[in-house]
Amino acid sequence: MEKIGQKIWSLIMRRIEDWKSRLIDLSRRNNLLYFRRTKSGNLSVSRPSAETVFEGLVLRNRPWEFWLPPEEAKNSDGQSKLSLENPFVLENHPPTANQLVSEGMSRTDLDRVLKNLNRRSLSDYRERGVRILHAAFGMLVWKEMETSEEIRSPLILVPIELSRESIREPFSISVPPVEEEAVLNPALQVKMKHDFKIELPPMPEEWEKQGLTSYFNSVTRIVSELGWRVEETVEIGLFSFHKLVIYKDLDSNSELIAQNPVVRAIVGDKDVRLIQDSLPSEKDVDKIENPQETFQVLDADSSQRVSIDYALRGQSFVMQGPPGTGKSQTIANIIAECIAQGKSVLFVSDKMAALEVVYKRLADVGLSHFCLELHSSKANKQEVVAELKRCLDEQLVPRRLPSSHEFEKMTDLKEKLNDYIVSLHQKRPPLDKSA
Repeated sequence: MEKIGQKIWSLIMRRIEDWKSRLIDLSRRNNLLYFRRTKSGNLSVSRPSAETVFEGLVLRNRPWEFWLPPEEAKNSDGQSKLSLENPFVLENHPPTANQLVSEGMSRTDLDRVLKNLNRRSLSDYRERGVRILHAAFGMLVWKEMETSEEIRSPLILVPIELSRESIREPFSISVPPVEEEAVLNPALQVKMKHDFKIELPPMPEEWEKQGLTSYFNSVTRIVSELGWRVEETVEIGLFSFHKLVIYKDLDSNSELIAQNPVVRAIVGDKDVRLIQDSLPSEKDVDKIENPQETFQVLDADSSQRVSIDYALRGQSFVMQGPPGTGKSQTIANIIAECIAQGKSVLFVSDKMAALEVVYKRLADVGLSHFCLELHSSKANKQEVVAELKRCLDEQLVPRRLPSSHEFEKMTDLKEKLNDYIVSLHQKRPPLDKSA
């Protein structure tokens, strides 16, 4: 590892701490810390118990259906009466053992809240590939140092998805088939460590050996001396903490990140060199590119080819351009060139649409075999494992390459076209102007 001066090192560490603070919201806006029930944003599950729901949902991977309260109709004088479509009272229409009950909600309100949660969670997942709909098991009831106000924070978060067979059927929740697992509220862990120097106990690796109630008891033992407590509740709502993954990455790998030349340049290290010597310009690409060693699968102009060359040389750069200028086309070409060189490429994006555009371009030219969708609405554990197995078993047969004679013709044609352009722009006497 390259030795970094103490002054630069402390600057980098301060900057990393600044990035970490921007990634995590410890303010009252964060419902992972300051949880408040809202009419349209969450549902409280009254029955069955948190332990029972957790066991069925997480351990047995069993979906839970919502119990629908009986519909109510009104008399002409506004008094409630039984509807003709659903002539039941609560006693005659009890929930079954596999149904979730949210007491105090009418059928209409329950349906409205579930539709809202389903719409918002689906939109976020399709656009960003992030699951924000969770079942929160247990609430830590704690107090801030400055005030005596009781604050409630979810403890364990389980990603879930809502579904129903038809609009007349009740909604049900289930754990999605992707590699999603229960997590200990990451924002609460940071808050407890940052403000109170408290480490929450890690979740058990095997829930079968230590149940949910047992885990809550272990948390209670740690916080009871402060007068705090744990409530065994189940809340269904929207909780977003995907930025906390980056926070943990910065926290765990700060020394490795500090060695990165781009990070060092950002904090003002003048000794670091970011730009390589002898980088090509647009007018040079035709001189340095050999058709026999070029594996671009889509059309590319000179500015795009310079970007491709920078990437292949390992030069860090930003490629910028308005919509329709061929950025995704250039990315597809860079990936194709890297595949030809036996390199692996990690392509990430904040929006799912950008990933899908590049994947489609690669699929259209027959390179989908080299792509593995690790995070999308179509990817799940079984498909990822099956795709990895297919790659291990498959024996790809190379297609016939152009002959050396065809490559010579291509090189000759390229030189003729370039000579024509040079001649066109060459200034000539006596006018000293080009054609």
